[in-house]
Amino acid sequence: MPTPVSIASGSRSVQCYHCLKRFDVPPRAISLSCPWCSKRVTLEDLVVKNTSWSSRVQTCGRVVVHRKGSLVATLIEAREGIEVQGHVEGNLVSGGPVLIGPRARVKGDMSAPSIWVEPGATIEGGYFQIIGPDRLARGPSRTPRPPETGERAEVVTRPISVLPKWVPVIKPC
Repeated sequence: MPTPVSIASGSRSVQCYHCLKRFDVPPRAISLSCPWCSKRVTLEDLVVKNTSWSSRVQTCGRVVVHRKGSLVATLIEAREGIEVQGHVEGNLVSGGPVLIGPRARVKGDMSAPSIWVEPGATIEGGYFQIIGPDRLARGPSRTPRPPETGERAEVVTRPISVLPKWVPVIKPC
């Protein structure tokens, strides 16, 4: 999922993970200060291929955890989306879609506009929150029925491999 690039100005638009305001940045920039809140932000995609421990992982781009990768952090925040093929443990906050691969293991709370789970993935506990139907992003498969406005989402805590081919990970309360 590439970041939108403006052809006329050669810049791209990103969203600050501190103040959540959008602004344009040069296409090759990897970090800078937000013009709205003046806090430093990382702009590049973060790719995890091995084991990594951290207190916080935050980026205006995406977080991608490869099949043999493992990421353990208190907070994992990516404004453009999160893709998990390996193991992730911590609270996930995404401004874009969260894609969970067929052999992935996710443990922790999650907040995202949409969550896509492939058969064979394992979800361990946690609270999943869908931000809203107006912000759903198109994903690799059919669109699940989003919860009604004000409706809470609850985690289905069982391995996805025992469910049918495609099953949404949330159920309305």
